[in-house]
Amino acid sequence: MVLNDDVNDEIDAINAIYPDLLTVVNNDRIKIKVPQHEDFTLHLSFPEHYPETEPPHLLEVSLSAKISALYDVKYLNHLFTEVLESVFNPGLVCIFDFLTELDGVLYTEEGEEASGSDEVDISDKFENLKIDPFEGWYVSDPITDRKSTFIAFATKANSEEEAFDKLELLRTDNKIARANHLMVAWRIKGENGVSFQDCDDDGETAAGGRMLHLITVMDAWNVIVAVGRWFGGVHIGPDRFKHINSTTREVILKGHFTEAATSTSSKKRSK
Repeated sequence: MVLNDDVNDEIDAINAIYPDLLTVVNNDRIKIKVPQHEDFTLHLSFPEHYPETEPPHLLEVSLSAKISALYDVKYLNHLFTEVLESVFNPGLVCIFDFLTELDGVLYTEEGEEASGSDEVDISDKFENLKIDPFEGWYVSDPITDRKSTFIAFATKANSEEEAFDKLELLRTDNKIARANHLMVAWRIKGENGVSFQDCDDDGETAAGGRMLHLITVMDAWNVIVAVGRWFGGVHIGPDRFKHINSTTREVILKGHFTEAATSTSSKKRSK
C-alpha cells in the first residue's frame, strides 16, 4: 500500500525529531521506541483510510529484557490502544500526539511499578519525580518540508524571569535539545506599565525578529514562543520563515493569547 503525503510527512517529522527510535518495516508498517521510555517499542500499521476515517493499528507492544518481567503485555496493548483511539481525530495524523500522550501515561505506570518493587534502581525513582518540561506549554502541529521539521511552543509568562525559567525547563527535554535551532520571542507586560519584548534567533538569522513582529501584529501579551527546527540536510531557503511564522501563529491562537490581551485591555478601559 502506498501511504499518502500526510502520513509520509508525519513519519519524516518523527524521524527528524527522534532519529534513532523509528524504523520503517515496510510501506505501511513502522516500529518506534517510545521517546524517553525506550524499553517500550510500538509496532504500528497504517490502514488504507488513515488518517481520513481510521486510526493506525497498534499491532504489538514489545518490551526490553530489562523490564519484560515488570509488565503484562496484554494490559499494555489494551491501554496503549485506548490512548491511541483517544488522540485520533478523523482527517488528522496522530502519531506525534500519541507519543506525547504515552509519555505522561508511562510516567504514571513506571511510578507505580517503582513503588511496588524494592529492586528498582534509585536513579529510576528520581526519573519518575522529574518535572514535565512541557507543562503549561501549547504545542503546534509539526510542519515538515524537505526533511526539516518545525514545531512551535508557547506558554504564559508574567515576567521575563518566569519566561526564562520556563524556557530553560523546556530545553531540558531531549527532543528540544536535539533541535538545530530554537528561535524565541517574548512580549510581556510587567508591573507599573513596564513592558518587555525581545527575541533570540539562535543562529537562524532574522527568525526571532519575524516571530516578535508577528506576535506584535497579533497583539499577544504575556507570552513566550519558541520554535524548534530540526534540520534534515536540505536547505529550503526563505520557505523556512513561512513555516516559522505559520507555527508561531497557530500556537498563539491555540493558547488564546490574543484573547487574553484583548480581555486585559477591556478591563483597563472599564476602570
